[in-house]
Amino acid sequence: MKYRRGALVPPCLALLAAIALLPACSDTSPGTGDDAGIDAGTDSGVDGGIDGGASEKRIFITSTGHDANFGGLDGADQVCASQAADAGLEGEFKAWLSTLSVSASDRLTHADGPYVMVDGTLIANDWGDLVDGSIEAFINLDANGDLRGGDTWTGTLTTGASYSIDDCGGFTIGGGRLALCGTSAATGTPWTENVTPDCATRLRLYCIQQ
Repeated sequence: MKYRRGALVPPCLALLAAIALLPACSDTSPGTGDDAGIDAGTDSGVDGGIDGGASEKRIFITSTGHDANFGGLDGADQVCASQAADAGLEGEFKAWLSTLSVSASDRLTHADGPYVMVDGTLIANDWGDLVDGSIEAFINLDANGDLRGGDTWTGTLTTGASYSIDDCGGFTIGGGRLALCGTSAATGTPWTENVTPDCATRLRLYCIQQ
């Protein structure tokens, strides 16, 4: 499948050369598509000792891939909530996802404490750290702690703002348009702000505890 790159908003123009070196967002069939380049020695077990306090928010990548017709923001949040519940994770989970009219920054909790994966791996020290342009580790574990590679629908810039070009009709259209995706194989800008594949591409989602 040939992907078309979308023009990023002006603050990101300087990063295009670096982004171009990364692989384009690619199809992720449900339950498959793990990135073979990720260290197979990563601890994939859910850490039962994680502090369940409100100051610590867990983040995971979905085990399934979806084209962009998943019912908008509510549909994406339902995917996250369902996978979190199936894994026995407590609390409310929402997708790291923006549409043209609603940004992730506006709809997600801005935590004062750390964001961690289900095995305790630190992703960011707080909301400000999450949206400063880089994260501490690949977001590559699903809700059960299993290693998952692949790319994610985000519609979201590193600041948490909405990508302003297209959003697959608010993530209700499964082909013929474009939306922004990120890659789980990056800790810099491309973790959320990579390229713009066609809406028919099957990608994962990032899910964050609220």
